[in-house]
Amino acid sequence: MNDELIILGSGGGRYHIRTQHRATGGFLYKFNNLQAHIDPGPGALVRINQYMEDPVKTELFIVSHAHVDHYNDISAVIESSREILHDKNYIYHKKGILITNDEVISLIQTYHLNMLEKIVRFKAGDKLQYKGVEIVGTKVVHSPYNEGFGIRFNLTDYSLAYTSDTMVFKGFSEQFSKVNILILNLLRPDSVTCKRHVCTDEVIPYLNKINPPLDGLIITHFGSFMDGPRSKKNHVPSQVIKLKENTNIKKIIAAEDGLKLRISDILN
Repeated sequence: MNDELIILGSGGGRYHIRTQHRATGGFLYKFNNLQAHIDPGPGALVRINQYMEDPVKTELFIVSHAHVDHYNDISAVIESSREILHDKNYIYHKKGILITNDEVISLIQTYHLNMLEKIVRFKAGDKLQYKGVEIVGTKVVHSPYNEGFGIRFNLTDYSLAYTSDTMVFKGFSEQFSKVNILILNLLRPDSVTCKRHVCTDEVIPYLNKINPPLDGLIITHFGSFMDGPRSKKNHVPSQVIKLKENTNIKKIIAAEDGLKLRISDILN
């Protein structure tokens, strides 16, 4: 199995958008010989090149919601996914599928939307069959002003899910039943709460209710209280220890900018 995750940004929120103390480029997910770019925030294209990845291989563009640290570079990523833009008659070469919602679509120029093969308007509960993979929208409780979704990929050999930005809620755990690997946006450490995100202490009970237990948990999208001037130190390592000590999850990995993870290494 050659499936892989590449972290193009382990940071989230205004501080990291401004300073790039932690990058905000989202992540690449390579599976079934295709490449998806998920939540390409500011600097996504810079990071793809910095970490020696190939934007031309991207054929799935997934944006979970219309916050800058999740959608900002989507147009650049779409345009950079093709070596040839149009033929001699200026007819665009259609390539790729965009999976997102109407709000994000409204923020993308028609010029770039016309480059795509297909646009899929997506929300929690929706399902898409794509090249032998079932893609499912999962529920988020995040902004009262912006619709959003998480996403789950059900493959033949395993299932991987991404929470996107969300608070915990009734049903949070159940929607990740039979997921092998969960990518969790964990903005804040310990009990430092945030109304629209999760912190470590409040998410632990919900992680333990996922049945069967996860094989792997990847924490990412850290805010400035987790690692930045307001945190005084990098709290990420201590959160990994806390999660290992207080959950039944086999492997817990903290995202770092440029980290490349083989799915087979997480599952074994």
